[in-house]
Amino acid sequence: MRPVWALKVLIVIVFTSILFRGVCGANHTVGGASGWDLNVNMHDWSSTTTFNVGDDLVFSYTPLHDVVEVNQQGYDTCTIANAIGTYNTGETVIHLTSEGTRYFVCGRMGHCQMGLKLEVRIPIQSNNNGTGDNQNQPGGARRNPPPPRSPLRFPPPHHQSPPSPRDAPSDAPTEEPCDCSSAGEGRWVVSLITRVTVLGLIFFSSLFFVN
Repeated sequence: MRPVWALKVLIVIVFTSILFRGVCGANHTVGGASGWDLNVNMHDWSSTTTFNVGDDLVFSYTPLHDVVEVNQQGYDTCTIANAIGTYNTGETVIHLTSEGTRYFVCGRMGHCQMGLKLEVRIPIQSNNNGTGDNQNQPGGARRNPPPPRSPLRFPPPHHQSPPSPRDAPSDAPTEEPCDCSSAGEGRWVVSLITRVTVLGLIFFSSLFFVN
C-alpha cells in the first residue's frame, strides 16, 4: 500500500472510532480489576466514577456471588424480597437507559451487609437554555440599553494668518518631484513572487490528495 493511501486509511479509522465511542457510551467494570467482590469498597469506587445515559455496567463475579437489582428500600435494608432483577451468570451487563439512581446488591447471605452493594447515580442532562431573568428576553439573554453618549466637544478652530511674502526666506529650497517608478516596480515584483508561491502550494497539494 502506498504511504499516501495508508495515511488516508488511518485518518478514516481514527474518525470512525471517535464517532463510534460517542454513540455507544462507556463500559464500566464494576469494582475495577477485582470485579464484583467483597474485597472492593463499592462506595469508594462508585464515588470516583461518572455514569451517563448510554453507559454499560459490567459485573464480573464468581459463583460465590450474584447480582440483584433492588429499589432504594431494598438497598438500604439489604432485602431482596421485591427484587427488580436477579442475575447469576458470572458476567452481567446492565445498560443505563435513563437518568436517575439504580441500586444493586449481592443476594448471598450476609454479603450486602458486608458492603457488597452498589448505588449508581445517572445525572440529569442539563439544557443550557438560560435561567432566571434572562428567559424574559428573546433568545434567553438580557440586553441592557447602551449608556448615553456624551456629545463630542471640539476646540474652536484657531485662525492663523498666512505669512506675508516678506517673511518667507528668499533662499528656501524648492521641493523636487519624487520619482516613484522604482518603488512601483518593487511592489510589482513582490506581488508576482507571492502569486507564484500560492500557485505552487496549490499545485503540490492537489498532487498529494490525487495520488
